[in-house]
Amino acid sequence: MNFAGRLQIQRLMCLIVRQNFNSECEKAINKQIHLELKSSYDYLAMAHHFDRSDVALPGLYGFFKRACAEEHEHAAKLMEYMNKRGGEICFEALPAPNFKFSTPKAALIEALDMEKYINESLLELHALANDHNDPQLCDFLEANFLAEQVDAQKQLADYIRQIERCEQELGVHIFDNDIKGKDLH
Repeated sequence: MNFAGRLQIQRLMCLIVRQNFNSECEKAINKQIHLELKSSYDYLAMAHHFDRSDVALPGLYGFFKRACAEEHEHAAKLMEYMNKRGGEICFEALPAPNFKFSTPKAALIEALDMEKYINESLLELHALANDHNDPQLCDFLEANFLAEQVDAQKQLADYIRQIERCEQELGVHIFDNDIKGKDLH
């Protein structure tokens, strides 16, 4: 069987499992997958910035590396969910990270802004699922994402406040050592 034939069979199999799954929700989940992958990519760039020898902040490196893994895990959860519901995952190219920060505080503020954007997108997806009477999608988002987003934002806000208290070099070093090895939220 040729590729087109296999693709046609795959699409028919997706239709068999699909129930009460609106195409607008499917499109919004694809948008969220892209956003989670983009955030993972951005966090990866942030992590490796702090791992550079001229920056040398291993605590922030580890924090952003764990954030990268968490965002990647979120994208994977959404893709698994999409397959369970009979949707089609549409991958898009990821733009290169485009941020400049000169201090750890600026990086944390960038991360907080990114988490707020992700949260807003999840809330919009939840509202869309609610509008289309899709309790499974609402439940999935509530169980896997919404509370975690609030926790992540609180943790970043706390870190920003803590680093504001110690913005001199020794203080940043102490802060960096303090967050080394801590889990996200």
